[in-house]
Amino acid sequence: MRNRALLAILFANVVGGVSYLMQKLALAGLPPITITFGRNIIALVGLLIWARARGGLQFKSTVREHLLMFFLGTVSFTLPLVLGTIGTQYSTAANASILILIEPGVILMVSWWLLKERVAWKQSVGVGIGLIGAFIIVAKDAPIEGLLAEEHLMGNLLLLLHGVMWGTYTPVARLLSRTKRPVDITVISMIYGMVILIPGTLFEMPGWHAGPHLFDAILWTVVLGVVVTLAGTYCWNYAASILRARTIAPFLFVQPIAGAAAAWFVLGEELSAATWLGGLIIAFGVLLVIGGGTKEEPAPS
Repeated sequence: MRNRALLAILFANVVGGVSYLMQKLALAGLPPITITFGRNIIALVGLLIWARARGGLQFKSTVREHLLMFFLGTVSFTLPLVLGTIGTQYSTAANASILILIEPGVILMVSWWLLKERVAWKQSVGVGIGLIGAFIIVAKDAPIEGLLAEEHLMGNLLLLLHGVMWGTYTPVARLLSRTKRPVDITVISMIYGMVILIPGTLFEMPGWHAGPHLFDAILWTVVLGVVVTLAGTYCWNYAASILRARTIAPFLFVQPIAGAAAAWFVLGEELSAATWLGGLIIAFGVLLVIGGGTKEEPAPS
C-alpha cells in the first residue's frame, strides 16, 4: 500500500510539473478562470462516473468535515489555481518557479501544527536537499534580483500567497482522510470550489471570442481536466490518505524536473547541465525520505 501511495504522489507531481506548459498552451485561446472551470468540470464528471461504478459517493459528513472540505476546495485548491495564473501575468513564470518552492516548508509547518506530525531528521534533510536541487534548476532562468523588481511586486505577492495556500492542501486532505475516502474528498471539495469558479467564469464571459487557437485551447483544457485535475488530484488525495505529509513534501521538487522535461519534449528547449545536476540532487533527497521507513496509516475503505 505504501509503495502504491509513493507511485501515486510521484505521478501527481510529474503531471503537476507538466501542467504549467499545458496551461500556457490553453491560455493562447481561453481566459484563465474559464480554463480552471472547464478542467474542474471535466474532472468532476469523470470522478462521478468512476465513483458510481464503485458504489457511489458518500456525501454524509459532519459539519466539521464539510467545513474542512469547503476550505480544501476553495482556499487550498481553487484560489491557488487562480492566483497562480494571475500572479504570473503580473510577474514572470521564472519568478513563479522560485516562489512555489515555499510550498514544502508550509506543508511541514502546517502538518506539525494541525496533525502533530513530528518531522524526523531524514525528512528535514531530504526537504533541504530537494530545495537545493530545485533551486539549481530554476535559478538559471530566474535570478533572485528578479524577485525584487518593483514592477513585479504585486505579481510576486500573489505568487507567494498562492504557494502558501497550496501548502495547506496536503495537511488538510490528510486530516480528512482519517474518516473520508479519497474520492469523496476530491469530489466534494471540487464542488465547493465552484463557489469561486462560477462567478469568475461569468465575469470573463464578455471577453470570450473565437480565435485561431480556440480549438487547441479547448483540447488542452480537456487534457488538463482528465490528466491533471482528475487523475492527479485523486492520486494526491490517495497518497495523503496513506503517507504522512512530511513524506509527501519533498516530492514537490519533482515538478521542476517534469516541467523542464516537458519543455524539452514539446518546445525543444535544451536540458542544461544545471537541470541534470538539480534532478540528481532532488532524486537523492526524495530517496532519503522514502528510505526513512516511517510508519504510515492506511486509508479508510
